[in-house]
Amino acid sequence: MTPSADITPYLLQQTALRASLLQSSFGFAADEWDDLRQDLALDCLRRLPRFDGSRGNWKGFVHGVVRNHACVLASRQGLRHQFQPLGSDDGSESLDANVHEACAEDFRPVLELGLDTERVLASLPEDLRKIARYLAEMPISAVRRRTGLTPSQMNQRIRRIRAAFTAAGFAAAGRGGAR
Repeated sequence: MTPSADITPYLLQQTALRASLLQSSFGFAADEWDDLRQDLALDCLRRLPRFDGSRGNWKGFVHGVVRNHACVLASRQGLRHQFQPLGSDDGSESLDANVHEACAEDFRPVLELGLDTERVLASLPEDLRKIARYLAEMPISAVRRRTGLTPSQMNQRIRRIRAAFTAAGFAAAGRGGAR
C-alpha cells in the first residue's frame, strides 16, 4: 500500500519539476505554473487508487503518472497553438472532440514508449532499477555520489542497463543523443 505520509513531498517535487519543464519548454505562461502543478497532482491523486504494489514501487508510479500527464498537457498545448477554436475571438472555447482524438492519436507513440520503458525497468534487478531512475533525474556524478559507486562500477551498471534496453528492442542513441 502507498505510504500516504511520504507521498506528499515526492508528489509535490515531481509536479513542480514537470510544471517547470512544461512552462520552459512548451510555451505555458508564467502565471500558469501553479495551475499546471495542481493539474498534475490532481491527476496523480485520482489514479493513486489504481496503484499495484506488486508491479512496482509507489514512487515509480507517481513519477510515471506525473510524467505521462505532463506529456498530455504538452501535446494539448501544441495543438492549442495549431488549432484556433471556431466561434470565439479570445480562444477561450475548448478544443472539439476531433482535435482531442487527433491529440490522442499523435500522443500514442509517446505513451507506448513510456510503457515499454517501464516494462524494461521493471525487469531489472532492484539496484539497476534504482540507478536507472536516478540517472533519469540527475547527472552521473550525482548518482555516483548518492550510490557510492566508483566510476568503473557506475560504467559497468550503465552498460547492463543499456544492454537490457537493447535486448528489449530499443535502439542506442547516437553521440549527443539522450542519455
